[in-house]
Amino acid sequence: MTRFRQAFRGLLLALLLTEPAVAQVRIARSSQRVAAPTLRRGTLRTRLGIGVAETLLKESSAEQRQRGFERLSSVGTAQALDLLLKSFEGGGAARSAQDRLIAVRALAAHASLPQVREFLVRVMVGVGSNPGRSEAIDGLIEAAAALALARSGDENALTALGKVLCQPGHVAETASLALLAFPPRDLRPVLTGARTPTRTAVALFGELGDPRAMPLLRQSVHSAASDVRAEAAVSLSRLGDTDTLALARHWLAHERGAEFRSAAARILLTLHAADAGRAVVSLFNDEATRKTALELGSRAVVAELAGPLIRAAQDVASDDREALYAALGLSGTRDAISFLGLALNTPQTSSAAALALARSPTKQAEAVLEHALGVKGTRRAAVRASIVRTLALGHTPSGLSAALRELSASRDESDRATFVQASALLSRADVPTLVQQASDVELRALARVALLPDVSRALAERLAVEPKPSRREALAASLSSLESGKLVPSDVLFEIIEARGAGAPLAARALSARDSANLRAKLTALLSSEDPLLRSHVALGLGQSSESSALGVLSRAYRFETDAGVRLAIVRALASRHEPAREQTLRLARDLDGSPSVRQAATLALAGAVPAADLPGPESIWLELGSAEGAAPDVNGPTVRGALVVTASGLSLPAFADPDGILLLPALESGPFELRLAAEARTDNAENRP
Repeated sequence: MTRFRQAFRGLLLALLLTEPAVAQVRIARSSQRVAAPTLRRGTLRTRLGIGVAETLLKESSAEQRQRGFERLSSVGTAQALDLLLKSFEGGGAARSAQDRLIAVRALAAHASLPQVREFLVRVMVGVGSNPGRSEAIDGLIEAAAALALARSGDENALTALGKVLCQPGHVAETASLALLAFPPRDLRPVLTGARTPTRTAVALFGELGDPRAMPLLRQSVHSAASDVRAEAAVSLSRLGDTDTLALARHWLAHERGAEFRSAAARILLTLHAADAGRAVVSLFNDEATRKTALELGSRAVVAELAGPLIRAAQDVASDDREALYAALGLSGTRDAISFLGLALNTPQTSSAAALALARSPTKQAEAVLEHALGVKGTRRAAVRASIVRTLALGHTPSGLSAALRELSASRDESDRATFVQASALLSRADVPTLVQQASDVELRALARVALLPDVSRALAERLAVEPKPSRREALAASLSSLESGKLVPSDVLFEIIEARGAGAPLAARALSARDSANLRAKLTALLSSEDPLLRSHVALGLGQSSESSALGVLSRAYRFETDAGVRLAIVRALASRHEPAREQTLRLARDLDGSPSVRQAATLALAGAVPAADLPGPESIWLELGSAEGAAPDVNGPTVRGALVVTASGLSLPAFADPDGILLLPALESGPFELRLAAEARTDNAENRP
């Protein structure tokens, strides 16, 4: 297998390094790209610099060798770059994957030079890596090489990227991401290379939005493999080609393949065709394409889908229920909302129906919730839905205050938990009293609105003096506010971190914000933890450190970090600092980081943007984890189901469900989030978790 891969890479490399037959016209590049290729003249100073670099390359210390790579790049003469390239040869100075990464980054500034360009092409396709034992850092190396080529704007580099787009596997994805990061001013060199495009290639051309790709896309629609033909047609529709409408209707009428029928529906939706809804319905009625239809129905209002959704939702497994109900709520038809209203009355479907109604923008959905607030059996679900609706749409159903009064008088623990959570959200003045008088169940409910400043402060005051580990883990949500976290003693933060429970990442961030000479050794150890969440939160905290040396800690941590979430946290931390030296790492992240979110954050930081404070947002997470109300008591204490929610800004929020198994976490910022479930997390022995 290894010989085959090596032979394949050799053949691929030969194709990539072949000069294009069609000459291209050179055009000026934007200021964000590297300058035209130049070699510095040799001077006494450059010769001395090369001498120093050669000495460094012979050192046994990896750090010294890596300084040598960087010095050769800064010298920039032909002799210096030749030495840098030779370091990759057998027995050369680039002895480890980390060495290779630093050396590739050093070469990136010279990507337009022929010998450097050819070498970076080799690196991009994996030549030099060990095919039998790949390392996580290999992906960083290949991405840096591809980004350097795309950033150069050199026509031969762009042609090589186009050729890679035609290859199977992850190398095509690497090239696609690089071209999306640095869209070429002139697409023709890429098109010259991409003569037999893959699905990845034609999808890229649709995303780039360059009409010069249309001839190649049309050719692909007629002659490529089936999956490429379908994706090419979708890309043409994204470029505004209305000729794809007739093709889409033909595929719906005559093609049985899922890829063609799915592409047809996407084309009709993209071009706002009148028969788009019927196309989505036809996908939904076929089991092979039902998932695609639900995805399309969640992105756009498809009124025609309501009837089939209702029929399917009447007899559906719980795993599929939420997606069906959400699509029903978005469809907004009278029949769909009426169905959800009936489902609200059934315990097995109440939660999914309530969430769908909460997010439906129709007045009928709000009327259904208002009625449900006045009915005992649906009151709790309707209150939770009202919380979601208030934050997401700015509409608070009438009757909520009366419903809260009823819940406040209930003896049901889940009713009481819902009451205190809604009250904290809607009436901030009551928060200190609610926190002071809260039971354990109510305290966990209050902790789920810790993103509100008034709530986080009250919870942090309680955390500062709370001895019980089970309560501490829930109260740790208050540390989502760095300002509130200042109220919690360092020894309490240490204990939460050592417990390695759900609150450990936030405690690590709060402790790192207090960075000092006495704490530095502990924080450095946490920054080297095997847990990416701990590493990212330490980085976020160091962004607030008053110690100027924290900048060096963050910059060193970025160099070889393989987790994109941790690199994003480091970049956001650097964006919060003011030392001019931060720009070196930020420029590196902007230009050569393989993660789009990291590059975007670095770009914003270099433009002077400072990450926003941790503020509440309009989003909510509603999870149905299963009820513990009927479970037999455990000898170690009550069983509490919980989750760790990593927000779009990287904060890790611990959250625990109510006794009825519902976990509602409101006021989240917009954006993607990561969910880690802990099906049966006993919060009273969190300190013993490994």
